[in-house]
Amino acid sequence: MTVVRVAVPLLRGKRRFHFDKGRPWSVVEHAVLAALAIKPRRASELAAESRLPRRLVVELLVRLMRAGWVELAHQGDGVIFSASVRGKAAAREDDLPIVHKRMSRYRSFAIDQLTGTIYRARELPSFEKHVLQERAKTEPIVWIDPPQREIEGEVPDIVGSLLSDDEHFIDVDPAGDRLVRRYALVTVRNKQIEGLTKRAPEALREQILKAAEVLPKPGSTVTAFQASPPPSLDELPLGEPINATFAHEDLVLGGDAHRAILEEYIRRARHRLIIHSTFIHPDKFEEWLPSLIDSAHRGVRVEVLWGESDDKVEINKTRRDVMVLRDKLAERGDADGLRLHPFSTLSHSKFLIADTGRPDRFVGVLGSCNWLSSGFHSFEASVRLRDPQVLRLLAEQLVELSRGGSGYWTELTSEFQALASRIGRAPIPSGPKAKVQLVLGAAHKHFVREARDHADREIFVCSHRFGVGGRQAVIVPALAAAEARKIATNVYYGIASGKGGARAVADASGQAFNTPLKVRPVHQPRLHAKILGWDDDHLLVTSQNWLSADPGDIDPRREIGLYVNSAGVGRVARERFLATCST
Repeated sequence: MTVVRVAVPLLRGKRRFHFDKGRPWSVVEHAVLAALAIKPRRASELAAESRLPRRLVVELLVRLMRAGWVELAHQGDGVIFSASVRGKAAAREDDLPIVHKRMSRYRSFAIDQLTGTIYRARELPSFEKHVLQERAKTEPIVWIDPPQREIEGEVPDIVGSLLSDDEHFIDVDPAGDRLVRRYALVTVRNKQIEGLTKRAPEALREQILKAAEVLPKPGSTVTAFQASPPPSLDELPLGEPINATFAHEDLVLGGDAHRAILEEYIRRARHRLIIHSTFIHPDKFEEWLPSLIDSAHRGVRVEVLWGESDDKVEINKTRRDVMVLRDKLAERGDADGLRLHPFSTLSHSKFLIADTGRPDRFVGVLGSCNWLSSGFHSFEASVRLRDPQVLRLLAEQLVELSRGGSGYWTELTSEFQALASRIGRAPIPSGPKAKVQLVLGAAHKHFVREARDHADREIFVCSHRFGVGGRQAVIVPALAAAEARKIATNVYYGIASGKGGARAVADASGQAFNTPLKVRPVHQPRLHAKILGWDDDHLLVTSQNWLSADPGDIDPRREIGLYVNSAGVGRVARERFLATCST
């Protein structure tokens, strides 16, 4: 019998979370309350009418009484139950409102450094290295080397792993301490892993089994094992698309449409307005400032964040401009509800989120528009998000972006995490549905391959810039589709950028000669949209310049887009573009 201990590198942390606890009410509880709202009843009567065990009925009544919705009174020879005034009002709702209890708890967690999976501390007990080194003197241990770059875990994943379904995140106490390095000790007996939580992914199990095969050398009880690097974001399988509320009217195309939708959401925001723009241009910011301050005076918390460009000169200029604008806001003394944040999110993405109309009704807009540096004269492309399932995912990206380059979990990070949790509980609006997926960073490559392999008639690409990265990112896959399957491929670009941009355009045009692939510059209006579409029903609107950017895994949120699979959505975007732009 072969027994090997494998030491798995972890990061371990502990934080004090504040959350609301309260499980949803069942249909049966709603029915019991509705019955009591009609007339008082004894528990035995409710049991007989509902055909439920009397004990279960009593338990339901106790919970309804704790919520203040049911009252009891002694009458004759027994106890009778009736709905209170508040209970009668609650019974008329479509769903009983959840009664929350505010709680605070310390929660410990561990992050395995091979797959980035997050566990509650009890799921994966950990040890300090010196403890296992002492133990290794008497039994064989294979140490899996930690990666050079620590995987610290993402805030939404940590919250999702530590809080139960009936617990809703509110806040976390700030903590300056960093996560500490630890090791989990896993036993492999005859090639079978023992004592590892069932939540551990298959990739971790495979690494542990490979490590167990590397037995210590004779005379030694310790050996090291170098784990395989984690797969690229581009290599990971994408999750299932969301069946989300979407209509063609949710496509935002053209400069005027973007100006109008920004004006609308600044005006309609009730409590929160968040704008993420790659750049902040002083003149454009000043143009929108009166509207933003009016919104803040109505009680709206306005958050303005900015990102990063490939041009480091430009990003440094933006940072200087932001600092000057912050000083001007402080001098005004009437802009307390407007926060222009001083740090870069290190992202090229562009989006806004606002709550409008009824309470908990959120909307978002995601795409190509730099909201606070644009003159709105270019052709832009964005998608309006109305489904809370999709908006929650976008808000969770905002949570990570709020950590900036430092990676620290700040007060703003907690605010955005609470907002993401709240958005996720919002009601789903009615209307037509579409299959949608949020697309991050290197995952954009997956959809280029999808277009290459599955387009039946046409591939359609718009990119603001055409640089040297465009050939491998789009032109080569597009040529493969054009040459092998005669797919008509139309590629449009705004400017040739960077060193070699003009040469890249010339090379692509030469390669495309006498093929169904056409490469065309757009002269009027300026093209700033970033679109990938194929056939009639497939569209990806994004912040990524398809013909110049090639995002990697280090910062997956550098580019964010949305893929939509809906009848006619690709055709609508293509026709609107062709009707507006001239080549």
